[in-house]
Amino acid sequence: MNGSELAAELARNKLTIPKAAKAIGIGKKAFYAKIEGKSQFKLVEIQKLKELLSLSDERMMQIFFCRKSFLKDTRKDEVS
Repeated sequence: MNGSELAAELARNKLTIPKAAKAIGIGKKAFYAKIEGKSQFKLVEIQKLKELLSLSDERMMQIFFCRKSFLKDTRKDEVS
């Protein structure tokens, strides 16, 4: 999970963490824990955030399922 990228998407959409947490049905403390990597988002929460933030499938994968080093490695393979 890339918390900084999720925070950036929230900012682009002019959403605060408390508002986003409420929109997906969790408390703000739980949202903070998830964005900081202390716990994980459930799939249903990811789906709600995808809709709320109008994320593409690729962007959702970048934020929630890919590690930065993994992204770099796969991009090298694609270019070769």
